[in-house]
Amino acid sequence: MKTCTKTVNVKNKYFLIFSYILSVTIAIIVYVTGGTTKVYANLMYFPIAIVASTNGKKHGVIHAAVSALLVGNIMPLDVDLNISQDSINWILRLIIYTTIAYVIGFFAEYYRREFEKNRNKDKEIAETQLATIYSLVKLSESRDDETGAHIERVALFCKLLASELRNLPQYQDYINDDYVDNIFKASPLHDIGKVGIPDSILLKPGKLSTEEFEIMKTHTVIGANTLLEVKKKYPDNKFLELGISITRFHHERWDGSGYPDGLSGQDIPLSARIMAIVDVYDALRSKRVYKEAHSHEESMKIIKQGEGSHFDPEILQVFVQNEARFNAIYEQLNKGEVDFEHSNLWC
Repeated sequence: MKTCTKTVNVKNKYFLIFSYILSVTIAIIVYVTGGTTKVYANLMYFPIAIVASTNGKKHGVIHAAVSALLVGNIMPLDVDLNISQDSINWILRLIIYTTIAYVIGFFAEYYRREFEKNRNKDKEIAETQLATIYSLVKLSESRDDETGAHIERVALFCKLLASELRNLPQYQDYINDDYVDNIFKASPLHDIGKVGIPDSILLKPGKLSTEEFEIMKTHTVIGANTLLEVKKKYPDNKFLELGISITRFHHERWDGSGYPDGLSGQDIPLSARIMAIVDVYDALRSKRVYKEAHSHEESMKIIKQGEGSHFDPEILQVFVQNEARFNAIYEQLNKGEVDFEHSNLWC
């Protein structure tokens, strides 16, 4: 929020400088074309409107006064005939300019405040909804996640990996700020379907039987179908759209040997291909009832073996290039060094 406000203030400053330059230019045009008897003095309304609408009524009125003085008593009514303006003429123009600036600035500030109020209200509602979803996902993950930080880690992993992929030419038009933000917020939903898996299977300390594994695989469909029902009420929600793709397809494999639909290559949504890598990395690093945790080095060795079979080679390459950053995120969150829920990453 602070960054956005700073950016807007910088833009407004540029508008202010531009408008003063424009006003001086218009004053020169008025003089060159013969004085205020010509219509060109009315061009001053443009920079006045720009300043008042972008910088508010205070700056607008000041700029309007300066603009009025530029075509005021020092500006001849007729340059060729050397006829000066009547005082009432430029004073009236000064009053008109400043009044217009005040009115434009007043309404610009009013609607800006209303916009901010509505945006803050929408943001508060969205954050409440996300907090509710986050709580439900945490409750689901608590069944088989001993550290309790799995969803936080994969969220940050997805954010980092998507941000790095954005630097590749083929993804620059696809991955934008909204995509990065949505994949960060939607990634915790990836295993929400596990609420439908019995504890006898989910928490089994040994290897699953063929029948049990088939039941385990249904968590992808259960989760996606649940989100699809929600999406029917919010058909244009990109967050849910991404959540559905991640939830259903994050166990698909690049070579087509994954589940539930056996998709391969780029038929697998990008968000799911990203999640596939970070989810496996975190699973390898984490202790579970059926296994001990691997080190970062051991996990990377295993993941690299999945290039071209389990994982998208291109995405895996970017992951490997940034492996130190992923390790740092894991270690920091695992030690509780990052206050994930209250960090600005949720903004």
